[in-house]
Amino acid sequence: MATNIFEKDAIKNVQRYLRQLSFHDDTITPVPIDGVWADQTRRALMQFQRAQGLPVTGTVDNNTWAILKQKYDESVALNSPPLKLDLFPRNIYGAEYEISLGESGFLVDTVQYLLGELGRLYSFPEYAPSGVYDEATAALVRDFQTKNKISATGKVGRETWDAMAAQHNLLLESEE
Repeated sequence: MATNIFEKDAIKNVQRYLRQLSFHDDTITPVPIDGVWADQTRRALMQFQRAQGLPVTGTVDNNTWAILKQKYDESVALNSPPLKLDLFPRNIYGAEYEISLGESGFLVDTVQYLLGELGRLYSFPEYAPSGVYDEATAALVRDFQTKNKISATGKVGRETWDAMAAQHNLLLESEE
């Protein structure tokens, strides 16, 4: 029996969703995304149904579809690569604001994340983000600033943030 194009697309979607979930759930067998409803796809669907407490039928009813789509969307949101960073948030902190020793919060978490990511480029020493802008963070910032011909203050203001964000965005583009 031939599969029409709409059935094939629907099967590919189920396979795509199961495949995404299999990356982060060892109980689901990875499946090819080929639009063919074969034993491997049916088996992975049954594994998903079992894990979700659904009736294990190996077929996609409305309830299975809704939960499969929901779990897929959650997995994509949770496991997607980071979004590109924008320029320093001047509208909140002002153009002359600098992040410095003792601070914590979103900006510090972001700077520490960036240092971890950019460490691959700059061969920074092993670094464990603390959530606080501490001396280890300031030392890496000074290293980054020196390598980028920015005044090595160890504080992150607009110029340092923008340079870090731009380089991070280039790293993301090179990985695509």
